Amino acid sequence: MKKITSRLWVFAVAALLLLAKVTAAAASACLISAYQPEVPEALRK
Repeated sequence: MKKITSRLWVFAVAALLLLAKVTAAAASACLISAYQPEVPEALRK
């Protein structure tokens, strides 16, 4: 029983780490694409 419990913990931790990594990647990509700096007056035509 102890072996099954330890494997379950390893699987749960791995799944949570994967979920955190995917969520962080999606959030950072969203922030990067949403960033639109204002064009300075000197560069406007």
